[in-house]
Amino acid sequence: MPPLSYASAERFLLSREFFGMKLGLENISEFLESIGSPQFGFLTIHIAGTNGKGSTASMLASILQAQGYKTGLYTSPHLVSLRERVRIDDTDIPKTAVTAYVRRHRRELIRRKLSFFEVMTAMAFEHFSRSGVEVAVIETGLGGRLDATNVMRPLLTIVTDISRDHMEILGGTLRRIAIEKAGIIKSGVPHLIGLLPDEARKVMVDGCRKIDAPLHRLSRREYAAYPSENRVDFRDNLWGVRGVRPGLLGPHQLKNAALVFKAVGLLRTQGLPISRKAALEGMADVRWPGRFQVLRVPNQPTLVFDVGHNAGGVAAFAETFRTCFPGQRAHILTGFVKKKEHQKMFDQLAGIAAEYVIVPLATRRSVDTQELIRTIRWRGVPVHRHGTILTGWRRLTESCGPDDIICVIGSHYLVGEFFQKIGT
Repeated sequence: MPPLSYASAERFLLSREFFGMKLGLENISEFLESIGSPQFGFLTIHIAGTNGKGSTASMLASILQAQGYKTGLYTSPHLVSLRERVRIDDTDIPKTAVTAYVRRHRRELIRRKLSFFEVMTAMAFEHFSRSGVEVAVIETGLGGRLDATNVMRPLLTIVTDISRDHMEILGGTLRRIAIEKAGIIKSGVPHLIGLLPDEARKVMVDGCRKIDAPLHRLSRREYAAYPSENRVDFRDNLWGVRGVRPGLLGPHQLKNAALVFKAVGLLRTQGLPISRKAALEGMADVRWPGRFQVLRVPNQPTLVFDVGHNAGGVAAFAETFRTCFPGQRAHILTGFVKKKEHQKMFDQLAGIAAEYVIVPLATRRSVDTQELIRTIRWRGVPVHRHGTILTGWRRLTESCGPDDIICVIGSHYLVGEFFQKIGT
């Protein structure tokens, strides 16, 4: 039999999407046990939330790395390559490791009919364990209670934010969504929550009380944010930090940064040494592509990329745009998947949009662009429909000048396809 190529291994992994989304832990738990339970081979922090969990995870991983820990980071979805989901110290999982994983377990993965996310989660755990990772930051894929990542015994669990998204799966109310996110709470393990709506916060309080998990909450009194300067001050009972400028832009990232500083304090009380110096350096050095990522090239329009793909994410994007580019408007190239609150998203964008260029996504989940144009109230903003991201981009580059701002904002599929076909 010829050796397995990376391309073949990648095709196999992507083919697991045929099995759709599975919510439940029995299948992945049994598979992980059969390969030695690698998820228990290192320390973990588990993060859930509607928005902000990826940014929070990347900030925390950057701080742990600055402290000198060999640090794993597991996030989803990816932009260009599935290897982006599994990282150690800012390095994607090597192609050789992906290929070896598929070679070792392909027959068993097929037999058990593991989904794409289950397969990727197990690969992350095994790669971290085999590579000698000391601590890993693990982001849930969807929800928490039945998410494939919920098979660990973490040092700390975090819920960043709760708003309405994936309602067809998680439930149509904030309470139902919060119950799913609260499923990551573990008895005796500190649980940290961000600034949640009252209904969701009550679910977290009740969830911690029922299984005796210490609850910690981020309070607005603990930090002061200065969006125009992109800096935050934070105080706790261990040490305080002032004038910190995160490597990520936006008022919402200042809130995420405050949550991370509080998490660092909790990890220290859990016996994980982290210095003030490492916290400051890691926060400043964090990079997270596609999250209000600004690209400036002389004599060309300014480009901004953002994967705001639900109403909360788009609201944060619009607020950040107004902070970074006061009084200006954006030429917006956008595309979304189905089953989102599209009207709410375009209502948020209307205040900053000079025009929209709507394109379909390279996935069967793409919303029908013709239907979108027919059903959305555009509030006087010109809208144009193009058949591909390339033709939409061509329109904008031909009509925009050096003083203009082009924003590529929407689904991960949109930003990922742009990076792949057009570049940055």
